[in-house]
Formats: sequence, structure tokens, C-alpha cells
Amino acid sequence: MLRIVSARKAAAGLLGAVLLLGAGLADAQTSTLKGLIISRDGQTVVVRANGADTPVTLTDTTKIRGTSGALGVRGEDHPPADLIRGLAVEVKTESGAATEVTFKNSDLKTAQQIAAGIAGTESRVSDNAGRIEENSDRIDNVGELVAAGRTKVFFASGSSALTAKGKEDLKAIAEQAKAIKGYRLAVVGRADTTGNAAANQKLSEARAAAVSDYLLKSCGVLPGRILPTAALGASEIAQDPDPPKTPEEARRVTVTIAVSKSASGAPK
Repeated sequence: MLRIVSARKAAAGLLGAVLLLGAGLADAQTSTLKGLIISRDGQTVVVRANGADTPVTLTDTTKIRGTSGALGVRGEDHPPADLIRGLAVEVKTESGAATEVTFKNSDLKTAQQIAAGIAGTESRVSDNAGRIEENSDRIDNVGELVAAGRTKVFFASGSSALTAKGKEDLKAIAEQAKAIKGYRLAVVGRADTTGNAAANQKLSEARAAAVSDYLLKSCGVLPGRILPTAALGASEIAQDPDPPKTPEEARRVTVTIAVSKSASGAPK
């Protein structure tokens, strides 16, 4: 009787041990994923399979193999760095950790080519963004002009005819301007105080028109490069940077090379 009881206890103990072992095996769940790597962050890759995204952890013992040939029987080990976005893989996992990752070497080559194209596109987009920002800055500052050169063309009393010296000066300022990217020319006519205001206004307009016409027809300046002309007559201007000191100085047209602050490099 004692032997029977002892045998039953031994059997029960053995059964318990088997059940505990089975429970341990059940806890270590295994699965296989077939899909595309959509992202990677350190030792974690996310595999998209059947519309679901599953994070998988790589470990030091994870086997990573690339296969070749029609049957995929020729394999070679690969580093974790080859597990890139867009690669089609088969992942065997145990409790969320990858035990083995396999893929076709041809699929790796395709994924690498795609990744290179994406990187090149991102680089070009970044470069274009920088240029757009620079151009936007210039557009924003188009109204903020600074002088990059200036000349004064003088006239005889009551005349709007250009002198030989005046023509030389206009050719020189035109050549200087054309060497500056994005230049504009500001043309401002004046007259002295001789005569009435209306006549002086018309005379300053005629002088400004004569200078603009010569710049266009004889100096190779395009129409879009000349800002709308201004005629001041004999009027005094507040905060005039170069007021005429004599009647001779007042009989003039000032031509100024104007560029935006952003293009000139001047501080904003």
C-alpha cells in the first residue's frame, strides 16, 4: 500500500513538472512576420504585414541573412544596418524579439536604390528651400534700396540738351550699373530758381527725359532697369543728401544706381 501511494506521489510530481514546462513553453510565444520594414529606430524595426504595423526588437543574437538564387538556398550574413526602410523581410520572433531575419539580396539592392533616391530628393528639397527663403528675403526687401553708385549730369541754363561730358558720364555709370546684379537706375531732374516754378518744373522733366532716353538708346540699359523718373523743378527737398549750393549745381540730373539691401549685403 505504501509503495502505491509513493508511486502516485511521484507520478503527480512528474505531471506537475511537465505542466510547468508546458506553461513555460506557452509563455515563449513564437511567430513569423512577412512584410516591409517601414521604419527603424535603433534596435527596433517596424514591419508592416497584412495592414498591421508590428515593432520587432533586434538583439545581439538575432540572425540576419540575405538569400540568393531561384530557390533562395544560398545565404550570407548581413549587419543590422542593412535592415532599411522598404526592405521586404521575413522575421521570426519569440516574445517580440527577432530570432531570425531573412530577405532576398535582390530586394536589399532595390531598397538601397530607393533609399538613395529619397536621400537625393530630400537634399534637393532642402537646397531649394534654402534658395526660396533667400529669394523671399530679397522680395521682402525690394522696397529698401541703397545707393551703389551715382553721377551728376549738368546742363546749360534753360537747356535740356546733353553735353559731350554728360554723355561720357552716362556711359560710365551705365557700365558700372550693368556689372551689378539686380541694379536699377533712379533718374532725378532739377532746375535752378531762374524763371517761374511751372517753367522750372517742365525744364527738370525735360532734362530727366533726355537722360533716360540716352541711357536706353545709347548705353544699352533695358527699360525695366530704369525706375520712374522724378522731376523736382527748383524745389528744395527735406533731408536732401546733396542739395545744390549754386545755380550751376542746380541745373542737373542725378543718376543713382540702386540695389536692394539684401542683394547689396548692407545691414538691414
